[in-house]
Amino acid sequence: MFNVNEFEKTKSILSHIGPSFYSGSADQHHVELRPKDLLRWIEFAKDDLDYLTLVDIVGVDRQRSGNVYRFELVYHLLNMGNHQRLNLHVKFNEDEIVPSVTSYFCHADWMEREQKEMLNLQFDGVMHSLLLPTSQSNFPLRKGVEISPWPLDPEKKLPLVHKNPNKSEAPYPEESHVWKKFDILSHETSGNFEWLVCFDPVKAVRSEVNIGFHHQGLEKLLENKDWFQVMQLVDKIQIGAAPTYSIAWAKTLEDILSIRLPERAQAIRIVMLELGRVAEHLTVLFEMTHALVLDECKLFLNAREKIYELFEKYCGHRQGMGIARLGGLREDLPHGWIVEYQSIAELLKSNLHMIHKSLIGQKKFREVLSLSPVNAQTVLQWGVSGPSMRASGLNFDLRKSQPFYFYQDIDFDIPIGIHGSSYDRYLVRYEEIHQSLRIITQVLDNLPLGGVVNADFDKNVFNLKDILPQSLPHHWHYSGLEAPNGEAGFFLLSHVNLNPYRIKIKSPSFTLAQALPQFVLGLEQDQLVATLASLGIRRFEMDR
Repeated sequence: MFNVNEFEKTKSILSHIGPSFYSGSADQHHVELRPKDLLRWIEFAKDDLDYLTLVDIVGVDRQRSGNVYRFELVYHLLNMGNHQRLNLHVKFNEDEIVPSVTSYFCHADWMEREQKEMLNLQFDGVMHSLLLPTSQSNFPLRKGVEISPWPLDPEKKLPLVHKNPNKSEAPYPEESHVWKKFDILSHETSGNFEWLVCFDPVKAVRSEVNIGFHHQGLEKLLENKDWFQVMQLVDKIQIGAAPTYSIAWAKTLEDILSIRLPERAQAIRIVMLELGRVAEHLTVLFEMTHALVLDECKLFLNAREKIYELFEKYCGHRQGMGIARLGGLREDLPHGWIVEYQSIAELLKSNLHMIHKSLIGQKKFREVLSLSPVNAQTVLQWGVSGPSMRASGLNFDLRKSQPFYFYQDIDFDIPIGIHGSSYDRYLVRYEEIHQSLRIITQVLDNLPLGGVVNADFDKNVFNLKDILPQSLPHHWHYSGLEAPNGEAGFFLLSHVNLNPYRIKIKSPSFTLAQALPQFVLGLEQDQLVATLASLGIRRFEMDR
């Protein structure tokens, strides 16, 4: 858990290393620097201060804010040991080149490519397009840009297999390799992306993932919306666990504005977050068993429907959309809802235990899912979080390390795997379902009395400026929480009005899709779908 003394110790170290400008707030450190100092700071933070995880890279065009430097890149690092976060703010102008940090964090590749094509930034080295066409001349996140139609990229060709031209010598090992392309409509990709996989010729030895087919430019759209409109739109990032992102957004604003939530609202938010986690885990378990053509898949689907019924009885939507509002919740729990939950929870526990015993007793289920283990070092190198990280043996969960609301007062365990295989990911998700039900039961048994919305917001507010501070903060703020598939949250740069200057969505599926080739090494083609399903990659989390 976060320790104030450790934070002060790190603050003392960072504030005396220059040339730079240091500031600290809450559990985060901020350091301003120039591109020429970036690699030195990255190396120092990683090797000396144990900031081993690069959470995200955020870029912004500061043209309208009157800064000396037009662009800013924020490198958000996490120390899992002392639960502190370090933000390196690199400020530069259009004609300057920013050094790439992929030699320190291999998963920074997609992050840098995304910011490059969104803002037309210059990194050293050759970078191919990620989300937008190669020949595009529009850079959506630049201020004042007029978006016009993009040209279409030519169809991506399969990589060439190198052959030995000298027939008198032994052939290259690669001559037996076969590249196969699974497009977005194929069964193997589940409609998420384009996937190029190299087999040897039976087992996968290499693969490439191409995304961008579902990209909607959500971060650009949110810059033209006020805070309330953003709350309605972010629900759609992860439909299966919709309350996650709207609560994360509300929490971000409440942290910035120091808005205190009523205790009952905090408790009910925990309940809805955990119900969303249960629903998403049941969806993943359904997809895994369906990929293996097992009859138990229908039982997981039926169990998920019970969770959706609870959402529907609470807010009228089967995925729990529209629950959060600034300062609390839209409505209290309806009469009889707690009794309904208790009966469904008991039914779920007994049914899931029966399904679990049936699955682990099947040799096919255990053997297929136990292939292609991924160790803790690999998931750490690729920035993977959530159940896929914990299945490899890393004990890290934001509900324990940086608890919010009442999580620090709730008794629950964090399931940890050993080998990092799909079977471990199944076991972790299965146990997390039971832990979530355990959390919900404790919260409902001790549900506080009172209202569900802050008194200042307990009315139809047409002009927020009447109740908000006269001057809104103009600095970066990040607030995250433990989503069903990993860490999710928002980087927010405020503006003088209620329209955000810049919003960056941190989602687990973006990193999981980039790390996918590490999870499928050694698998045969008919085993790819179950492994992909175990990761829980969601298309609108990946293509924001």
